[in-house]
Amino acid sequence: MREWLIVIDNMEVRVSRWVLEEYVEAYRVARSRGVKLYVSGLVTHELEALLARRGVEVVWDSRSLCNRPDSILLDLWAEKTLDPLEVWGARCFIVGGIMGDHPPRGRTRLLYDKYPYAARRNIGPLQFSVDGTVKMLVKILGGMRVDEIEIAYPVTIEVKGPLGVVEVKLPYAYPVEGGRPMVPEGIVRLLERGVMWDELHEGYL
Repeated sequence: MREWLIVIDNMEVRVSRWVLEEYVEAYRVARSRGVKLYVSGLVTHELEALLARRGVEVVWDSRSLCNRPDSILLDLWAEKTLDPLEVWGARCFIVGGIMGDHPPRGRTRLLYDKYPYAARRNIGPLQFSVDGTVKMLVKILGGMRVDEIEIAYPVTIEVKGPLGVVEVKLPYAYPVEGGRPMVPEGIVRLLERGVMWDELHEGYL
């Protein structure tokens, strides 16, 4: 089996529950398919400790692993779509650790200079969450084409909060499995507690 590696290059200065849950979910999905996953980028010792509690590993020098011709940077704005045939020639996949804006601002471009040797590929025209991107990627690694993967967008979920059941619309796309968008349970729990992605962890964790 091909030994693939996924690096989430964190670009968020603030540490939030939302960031943590997306990274933990991405790690769980990758490892369940036998793919290594590390978090790199803007990683403080505090974030490293929080990730370590959940089993997620940090690599400090991601360029030594991924700034090479057999690496692929997943980028919404890339001209070419990732094809399952080309993943067999790749070793490392780079995912921008970005809590996406709506509409997206294209912050993955900030990683171009960091990984100049990496090819750039999109996984379709929609903006995915970080964990959603990894879920799409592992399906492609399994041989599926992007246009063969069922995708939900926008995603509206019902959550039971302090004020009763409310509908929350998430501005990200998610792959669908078993007829349901693959929204992490941890994210749903955060929504039920009224914790949104822009909240700092301070005072909450």
